[in-house]
Amino acid sequence: MILLIDIGNSRTKYVQLSNGELSATTQLNNNEFSVAYFAKYFSQASRVIVANVAKSALSNDLATWCESQKISFKQVHSEQKKNTLVSAYKEPTTLGIDRWLALLATIHLYPNENVLIIDAGTATTVDLLAANGQHQGGWILAGINALFNSILSHSTLVHAKSKVTPSLAFGANTTDNVNNACWAATLGMIEQAIEQAQQLSDINRIVLTGGDGKALTTLLLAQTADNITVVENIQFIDNLIFFGLQEYV
Repeated sequence: MILLIDIGNSRTKYVQLSNGELSATTQLNNNEFSVAYFAKYFSQASRVIVANVAKSALSNDLATWCESQKISFKQVHSEQKKNTLVSAYKEPTTLGIDRWLALLATIHLYPNENVLIIDAGTATTVDLLAANGQHQGGWILAGINALFNSILSHSTLVHAKSKVTPSLAFGANTTDNVNNACWAATLGMIEQAIEQAQQLSDINRIVLTGGDGKALTTLLLAQTADNITVVENIQFIDNLIFFGLQEYV
């Protein structure tokens, strides 16, 4: 059994890879990701492949445990080049591993396409991948929750509650004003990214992933229907990162 593990800022997700097929995703809080958890759930693994954007102690503990169990362990890092993918960064190791793996996954799933990738999690990142495999760079914006919390933490008299349902409508109360503005700002960035990307080349596809990716896909498709955004292939891929990790098996 091969385990592909994504250690995020607050949660860890992992899948099992068997005969080229990925299992359903398991999620847990990082404070549950411990030696006791490894012993209970990972003892049958033959290989463990990890991406980590959180504290290095989590992957260090896992590496030590794997060594004690004689299980192959590999932590992946961003590179200058892998397969046909070439990083835009002059210092490639400083590109977030989640972004690097999203690029790797996309070039595997959609070779020879110009693709705009939006990963909407703790941060909302945008990356442009050219059909020849050259990463064209991107943007990093605070995620929806981070945008919401930043307004409240920097404004004494703004009182709002977080809402689950996204909307772009003008609000008639502060809660709607703040929540809807976070979605509008994020979607505005994506639309600006599309416009800028299309100045470089025709975009074949837009791929969204991450915790808020599905909601943003719905909003973006609605904008497309209103002819504000013109890209035919817009899709949400849950856990895109694991397709990238699979390239290190």
